[in-house]
Amino acid sequence: MGGEEKRRSVRHRVLKDGKIVMMNNWSVIDCCVRDLSATGARIRCQDPAAVPNEFRLLIPHDQTIRTVRVVWRREDYCGLHFTSPPKAPPPRKW
Repeated sequence: MGGEEKRRSVRHRVLKDGKIVMMNNWSVIDCCVRDLSATGARIRCQDPAAVPNEFRLLIPHDQTIRTVRVVWRREDYCGLHFTSPPKAPPPRKW
């Protein structure tokens, strides 16, 4: 078993602020987006245990928000799979 690439799309290294928006829109956790692809992302946050299995990822720099599902957790990183297309975030100040 070699080091085969399992991703479906090309991953781009980035360094962007992100917000983990709970599905009820009441709670928000700051995070850092480290990798992005067409199908997912890798984020870093202080307390990965506090990150729910499903949430919305807001990237203010890109003015996008999407629903995501956590597919893995390691140390202070989480791997995400996008379950919705990107949309403009609602007019709200997080």
